Amino acid sequence: MQTRFVRLSLFFILFSSICSVAEAECRFITNDTIKKRRLDSIKIVSQKTSGFSSNSRFSVGTNFIKFDDGTLAPVRANSLSDFIQKENASYIKEFGRGMNAYISIRGSSSSHTTVDWNGMNLAMPTLGQTDFSHIPLYLFDVVELHIGGNSAIYGAGAIGGTVQLKTSPKWEKGVHGDILVSQGSFNSLFTGGTLRYSNSSFETRTSLLYSFAENNYEFINNTKLGKPKERLNNSSSKNAGLLQEIFRKFRDSSMLSATLLYLDFDRDIQPSVSLNDRPDTYRSIYDNNLKMSLGYSGAKGIVTYAAHLSYSFDKQLYEDDRIAAGRFSFSTDIESKFGDMVVKGGFFAERTTPQVDSYADSVKENRLNIYLLGSYNFNNRLMLAGGVRFACATDVSVPLMPSLDVRYNVLNNNSHSLAIRCALSGNSKIPTLNDRYWGGEHLYLKSESSITLEGGFNYNWFSSVWSLDMFGTLYKSKVNDWIRWLPAGTVWRPQNIPLVVTRGGEAGLKIGRSFSTIKTFFNFSLAYTNIKMVEGLWDEDPAIGEQLAYQPKLSWRSGLRVVKDNWEIYSNVSYTGKRTTVDLYDILPSYTLLDIGTSCNLRLFGCNFVLNGIIKNITNEMYQNVKFYAMPGRNYQLSLQYKF
Repeated sequence: MQTRFVRLSLFFILFSSICSVAEAECRFITNDTIKKRRLDSIKIVSQKTSGFSSNSRFSVGTNFIKFDDGTLAPVRANSLSDFIQKENASYIKEFGRGMNAYISIRGSSSSHTTVDWNGMNLAMPTLGQTDFSHIPLYLFDVVELHIGGNSAIYGAGAIGGTVQLKTSPKWEKGVHGDILVSQGSFNSLFTGGTLRYSNSSFETRTSLLYSFAENNYEFINNTKLGKPKERLNNSSSKNAGLLQEIFRKFRDSSMLSATLLYLDFDRDIQPSVSLNDRPDTYRSIYDNNLKMSLGYSGAKGIVTYAAHLSYSFDKQLYEDDRIAAGRFSFSTDIESKFGDMVVKGGFFAERTTPQVDSYADSVKENRLNIYLLGSYNFNNRLMLAGGVRFACATDVSVPLMPSLDVRYNVLNNNSHSLAIRCALSGNSKIPTLNDRYWGGEHLYLKSESSITLEGGFNYNWFSSVWSLDMFGTLYKSKVNDWIRWLPAGTVWRPQNIPLVVTRGGEAGLKIGRSFSTIKTFFNFSLAYTNIKMVEGLWDEDPAIGEQLAYQPKLSWRSGLRVVKDNWEIYSNVSYTGKRTTVDLYDILPSYTLLDIGTSCNLRLFGCNFVLNGIIKNITNEMYQNVKFYAMPGRNYQLSLQYKF
């Protein structure tokens, strides 16, 4: 890792030299006027482009959240886990700062949320879930969060929701890029650099990053008499990453693309607080992820088409255990527009070859998907969308995945808009390779399937100085054959829980107010989740009728921003309700975190800089997200970004 750091340091020295002679216009991060401002986390976005329609066009009955560069810019040095926790009320189950972090949308498990980058699945195929602490926000241009399942659009696994990470060419002629350096508490450091070059038909992007954190923060050890304060041991992490993209446009506007994403994550496994002073129990783990793709897309008349060939290799090393898998995939998509009607279809094939000591050597997995989507807009008043996906996989049957969405604009004038919406979807998740083959063949497992019904509204209003955006959603989801690993004698084996039911609601609002040169924005989002096992494997199961473990019923987030010229002051408050552990009678208390920060856009010596500073957990709250795993108290982060 030291050699890798030296190489990265040399790159940044060279990169700085290039930047010093590059011509660049001052490109401040601007803030739209209140009149134009809309909530990224509320508004359903639909734009006319020459490419494929946004997925939001085929899911008009659900809440579709889009975070663009303006929202991501102040937190580029953070992980996707840190970002989601501040921007959305979805629960992140976190085993310590920089440690494993898994999302739960509407009470679903982490494997019920698909995560992809430009269509490539980021989940390890053996585990079927994505660690959000492993995803550096710096590499991506856009984050889209689709709350609610829609397997017809996103494929098997999208029972709770979907996170899509996107990168794309900017087609800004010349040399552009940035260098970002961030330093914070607990000996944490982040360095990242991006270099873009573009002309009228060619663009290339290279991004490199390296981060390190010792994470030796203090915590209260609640497993010892007197609850003494201790400093955390064996919790450091190192991360290196590379993103390389090449795009070539042709005269007919078709485009060839080649992309590569490489992530190298080396970390200690944070011990539970009871083992903090036991060096003989300390362990570490190493993850290595490689994603490559080659794509071609274009349009002819009313038809847009694309084809992608991709390969990924994911490896995890823990002591003498090696868990790895190579995955080839090929997909084609085609879309046609007939006035207000859009039809989209596609084909997807995948072959996975695992390299796991606990699997039989003969284990391979093939998957095949065929999907068809459609939407129709009746005079911008009534919008209908629907679709269906057929899938099959090795050693398991997969149910059909349909969806139907309706959105009706009750009111739409120059200052007000009100829409009501509803959606019905059938979703599924194929058992992971670990579920089926770890320690033997568990081919008795069924695919998980769900039926989700939801309804809600979106309201927008603005004047010359005020703006208001709000939404509300109620939903109910029934998940059949939920997979859980349960003790079976001296070993653990996966089982299908007959029925789990989720009921809940989500709401959000954003208010903006302009005072001459000062603009203020307040946002609030809330999630209420009631998720219970309704039918268990045996009638006497005490968990029947109880909230599932590590699922808070109530969580909310709020934020306040004050902007004047090139300065911004902001604060964020997040609340996570009480959770049960695997013991139904063991309750983890709720906790509230407060962050305060400021950012400034500067122009010095003809160069553009963005300075950002934040104090996190300013009240020094001592809490545990997962039982016996310490989280940090008050800490800070300072970052400086040079743009050219």
